Amino acid sequence: MAILNTQLKQKGLEVTGLVTSGFDAASEIEKVCKKNDIDLIIMSTHGRSGLDRWLMGSVAEKVLRYGEVPLLLINARAN
Repeated sequence: MAILNTQLKQKGLEVTGLVTSGFDAASEIEKVCKKNDIDLIIMSTHGRSGLDRWLMGSVAEKVLRYGEVPLLLINARAN
């Protein structure tokens, strides 16, 4: 993440990394966005489907469906 932050800052973008904790990750992300006036969320996703998705849930999907901030999803397996 530090490399990406550096690259984005070199292009003139304001980048902030933040670590927080809570029971529901999607809700925590939304709280942080509202509190800090966030313009864009960038998340990686494993792209699970079917039973894995049902068992493990999908934070990215919850942020996408219920969030109010634009979301950029990056496939974690895409190298």
